[in-house]
Amino acid sequence: MIATGGNRATSMPSPAGSGGSSVTAGPSEASTGVGTELPNIGEIFRDQLEHRRPSVARPSSAPRVMRLSSLEEAERLAGQYFDSMGYQYPFLSRPEFMANLRHIYTGGVPSPETHHSYHIVIAISLLIGSADPIQAAEFYHASQETLPLALQNEDLPAVRALLGLSLYTMFATAGPSIWHLLGATMRLSISMGLHKTRSYSSIAEEEMAKRAFWSLYNLDRLIASTLGRPLGIADDDISVGLLRELNDDETEAPGASAMTIPLQVTRLRRIFSRIYQYLYSSLPRLCPQEAAATLSRFRHEVDDWRITAPVYPSALLYSTSYYDYLYYTTLLLMYRPSPRNPTPDITSIISCGESSIQVIRSYWDSYSVGKLKWIWLTLSQVYFAGITILWCLEQNARSLRDSQPAPWHPEEQTMRRGIQAVVVLLEEFGKRRPGVDRLAETFRHQSTVIFSQMAYQQQQLEQQQHHHHPQHQHHYQPQPQPPPPPFALLPAHPMSLAAPPPPPVPLAPVLDDVLLVDGSGTVPMIDPQMAEQLFYSYNWFQEEMASYYTL
Repeated sequence: MIATGGNRATSMPSPAGSGGSSVTAGPSEASTGVGTELPNIGEIFRDQLEHRRPSVARPSSAPRVMRLSSLEEAERLAGQYFDSMGYQYPFLSRPEFMANLRHIYTGGVPSPETHHSYHIVIAISLLIGSADPIQAAEFYHASQETLPLALQNEDLPAVRALLGLSLYTMFATAGPSIWHLLGATMRLSISMGLHKTRSYSSIAEEEMAKRAFWSLYNLDRLIASTLGRPLGIADDDISVGLLRELNDDETEAPGASAMTIPLQVTRLRRIFSRIYQYLYSSLPRLCPQEAAATLSRFRHEVDDWRITAPVYPSALLYSTSYYDYLYYTTLLLMYRPSPRNPTPDITSIISCGESSIQVIRSYWDSYSVGKLKWIWLTLSQVYFAGITILWCLEQNARSLRDSQPAPWHPEEQTMRRGIQAVVVLLEEFGKRRPGVDRLAETFRHQSTVIFSQMAYQQQQLEQQQHHHHPQHQHHYQPQPQPPPPPFALLPAHPMSLAAPPPPPVPLAPVLDDVLLVDGSGTVPMIDPQMAEQLFYSYNWFQEEMASYYTL
């Protein structure tokens, strides 16, 4: 489906330039793109695995430091990192980082840990800000000069260094496998006991350890579920408490702290984790009654989470739209076909169809304002949501063929625009990543066939209604509806804070009431084998994507 190629290189990078200021990469470096010489996990850990030693003091001096044009520019990029990644993965202290930044830009010599942290944060910020990828790669290469020192001990700086590297490789087009990185980081954190309740010398030390562990936990749940792989640690093995909502001065501020958003994200990820372990395991299939009862309980938990999640005015987007996105991706995971619930009931069909549309809308909103991240995680979520809509429409077609009422009744234009948004986004991915264009073309073709089936069945239904008297029509029992989303209970946001609505998704003619019926007048059908692969198993896409991106 996706063309092969573009694999991540596995050789150790050579530092780009020297000295204290930004260096322009040579032609050979510039042509390789972002991170094409990032090391694999074996090279990162080879020395540590073969030559383990007790904890020793790190050197007090560090290699060269790359500086931006001014302290103000560095503070802007660092702020950009903490205002995005910092709300999702708060393993670094913002006040401490900013103090170290000022120390560096006033001529100070950073410690190896500070040296590595500074360069990797600036590299990540340059990537997520869609800046010049060559400059991001230069800062990354500079961070590698002190990575061995950051990893020499089994301690919190080593965990933070690996988390920073994981975030960088998640956004870079090439680099070490994030799956392997997170696995190594999880083993390190477990050996340190970060997953357990334990004593610390201060509140600050305890909270920074908890922030590192829960950042790792959230990344692990995201990556494992996206790739369809086992989790790095079972929830039953975790006893450490959740984050405390502390301000920078260590005063507690429930609902009004920079830790409020990370805390809410972690609470949902814990529900998400239980859903994933329950539905996506090798245990026997669930009976319909047990599946319905358990999903109902999970739905109640997820709805309660969304209703009670507080709005944090200092990060309005993250505490509103981002919460909505997490809410709908969790519902999508819960209701779509899964190994233990491969044939979801009507409530699930309706719920995963509506959730898929909302997930796509979230990505389209980001695309409309030029803020979509063109990374494999985005590709996965967009494709999963799109193919789930097609699955729901296929369930409608199956029901109608069996003379049963269609289970899902989406608003027509909203559903069609959602499908077309997926086509547009996949095509845009194809322009940036060779091979994805084939995935876009396949999705477009399957969408066209589905819409053709819908048009044909509508035509047949109208003909039947024309030839039969109304009293001979079938009377169907009303179908159960899914629980309504909880947003009606949320406080309305001031209009002055609301973002302008994004432009509507254009409807492509190929998806707009196209009737592809051959001369015999038979209904267009999807190849059964293709339908089974597309609609009842996500594994083929997860495995192919992991191979393509060397995850």
